[in-house]
Amino acid sequence: MKHLKLACLLLATTALFGCATSRSVVDINTPPAANGNGQKVFISVLDERRFELKPELPEIPSLKEGEITDKSITERAIARKRNGYGKGLGDVLLPEGTKLSDLIAKSIAAAYGQAGYRVVPSSEKTVDTQAVTVHVIEFWSWMSPGFLTVGVNNKVHLKVDTGTSKPMVEIFGQNREGVQAVTDNDWKESTEQALKTVTDTMAKNL
Repeated sequence: MKHLKLACLLLATTALFGCATSRSVVDINTPPAANGNGQKVFISVLDERRFELKPELPEIPSLKEGEITDKSITERAIARKRNGYGKGLGDVLLPEGTKLSDLIAKSIAAAYGQAGYRVVPSSEKTVDTQAVTVHVIEFWSWMSPGFLTVGVNNKVHLKVDTGTSKPMVEIFGQNREGVQAVTDNDWKESTEQALKTVTDTMAKNL
């Protein structure tokens, strides 16, 4: 029985470690869409995050295979896994065909819609359409070791040019959830909470 328990423990540890070292692909839900009948706005998002090969801090974006110059990968990257010593392991990407800028655009659009604006695609832009430009400075999730739990952290910093004479709106967000073992669902929840923060904060500024 003792040997059986040891074997089960080794199997579970191996599975967990294997998952942590591999790349995960996670689908993310965005805040509910809303649209008004007021001023038309078109939202564009610029992903200006800075990726590093081997950053000293876990909150700086990085990738398992060092693909920090591959835009097709960086535009989908949302998190990096780490072991108990803080060493970078596998990364977490959005599904192919989905970019972080897409999620940010939908989250900002939800705020404008709630405020009564009419969010339009590029095909419906007219001379009186208000152009909103979102600069993504930071948006990242990472693991941090703890005594009894592991922390799943997320940090957000956006600058929003509303296309008006008003100063840029800056959106900051940071959260941490303690879990026993980090799963793909934890990355999903961390990212979705961050996107909700984006929507809620932008809505308060409209």
